[in-house]
Amino acid sequence: MKFTIKKNNVVVQYTLLLTALLFVLGSCTKFLDEKPTANLSTDYKFTTNEEGRALVAGGYRSLRDAYTGGAGDYGNFLPATLEYWTGGAWSSDSHPQAWKFETNQLSGSLLSDFDAYWNINYQGVKDCNVAISKINGITEWTPAERSKWMGQMRALRALHYFNLVRYFGDVVMDTVLSTLNNAQQPRVSLKTIYDVVIIPDLEFAVASSLEDVAIDSKGPGYITKLMARAILADVYLTCAGYPYQEVATDAAKNWCVDGLFSQSAYPVINASAAGFLQKAADQLNALYGRYSLVSNYRALHDPANNNRGESIMQIQFLKGVATMSGFIGATLPPAQKAANMTEYGTLIPTIGYYNSYGPDDLRAKERQMFYTSDNVASVYDPSNPIVHFDQPYCFKYYDSAAQKSDGQVNLNFTLYRYSDILLMLTEVNWTLKQNGVSIADADLIKGINAVRARATLPAYRASDISLLTIFSERAWELVFENKMIWDQRRSRKCLIDGVGSFAGIENFVGHQPTTFSYKFSNMNLLAPVSAGEIANNAKCLQNFNYQPKQIGQ
Repeated sequence: MKFTIKKNNVVVQYTLLLTALLFVLGSCTKFLDEKPTANLSTDYKFTTNEEGRALVAGGYRSLRDAYTGGAGDYGNFLPATLEYWTGGAWSSDSHPQAWKFETNQLSGSLLSDFDAYWNINYQGVKDCNVAISKINGITEWTPAERSKWMGQMRALRALHYFNLVRYFGDVVMDTVLSTLNNAQQPRVSLKTIYDVVIIPDLEFAVASSLEDVAIDSKGPGYITKLMARAILADVYLTCAGYPYQEVATDAAKNWCVDGLFSQSAYPVINASAAGFLQKAADQLNALYGRYSLVSNYRALHDPANNNRGESIMQIQFLKGVATMSGFIGATLPPAQKAANMTEYGTLIPTIGYYNSYGPDDLRAKERQMFYTSDNVASVYDPSNPIVHFDQPYCFKYYDSAAQKSDGQVNLNFTLYRYSDILLMLTEVNWTLKQNGVSIADADLIKGINAVRARATLPAYRASDISLLTIFSERAWELVFENKMIWDQRRSRKCLIDGVGSFAGIENFVGHQPTTFSYKFSNMNLLAPVSAGEIANNAKCLQNFNYQPKQIGQ
């Protein structure tokens, strides 16, 4: 069934306390002599196992907010803002300001959308920097233990920087303990961030004494070697495309500030791209066969499968401790009372995206990856009548027990799963073949056909594999998993909506999503640098065509 829908487009108060004057007159000297004991300075020497574990735990504190945190406007969350960019998502409500993405009225001061993404990821970087600087001083750890924990922290730091450079391009490079003396720093070439931080950190993690998989039978709540391989494969694949390959032609240019990007051919055909692709293939082949696809799509959002099945890396949540109920509320049909939780309805697949699924694709069938009806929660009507929606909504984050009971979702948020690895493997092998490398037909199709088989779709022949078929499969399989935005930017290609399939693929610059009022230009290859950073860091310049600009820029 296909759908059609029409859519219209501090005060700061100062108070003078009399007691403060009395305090100053009576005990000023004594106050100034007090030495704080509740805080640690950067000179503190961590030596014990307990202190080391606390350091490492601190390195993980930003992951939840970086991937599922609030975006600043009511009911909006960062995962939604990454989908609004692509043209594959919209909102039925005005409060998330998705319409600003659709009309290109974006700036670094769009509430907290860009401040939050910048600040949270940099908080993660700084936490990892603290741990990295102290781990080798933990004398109660063996060399192997120090290598393991260092591998975790460096992989996490690389992940935060990977988020930053893909979103903003050139960013501030911060790899040491921060002080006020180094708070003002210019942005550094994205190529340098990849070459000096992201790739070395991940390569260290893969070579470290990290376990391949978690020892704990309940699954990993921390970085493992296979997780690091998945991130590194993604990084290598990204570096084989854009903007890395274009920046590499002349790293001294101000690509991001001046909007100099012009290349659009993908895959990139040169020795550098081929080298990165081969490295990606090595990591993906190391992952191939270590996991398996779950038998049905509902298993992807069954809390019993947290850290299990085809999940490779997830953000950890636990009912009663921390949940992502807010984000999941943003995927529900608003005001339908189908869940005992707030229904924001701010992350909805566009009709053009949904209609591109083929009629035989299991993923588009009812209550697979989408749903069009549900029972009213008993808290609202004990008879649980069925309510029908005006269009499909996302079903892949549906936690039935929570949504029908207390609203406390018990799901993890997935960063990498096996189907993503399989589709990357097909893309890497296909792009290597375009670069003149001999690739067997069986290697070309084994990844994508495994994904298609679960979707009850016919297998591809090697001759069927193209950028269109690869990216179509990624769009159908990984819908609303924050993959499309990065696929578009690293390839500079966008899928064209169609019925029963995508109608084609075209250059990013000049592409106009169905619900957008404008065509993408160079500025849309990056996000605006946060207004907070522009205001606080005088050396940080704004990206091309965005506001607010740095003073004097």
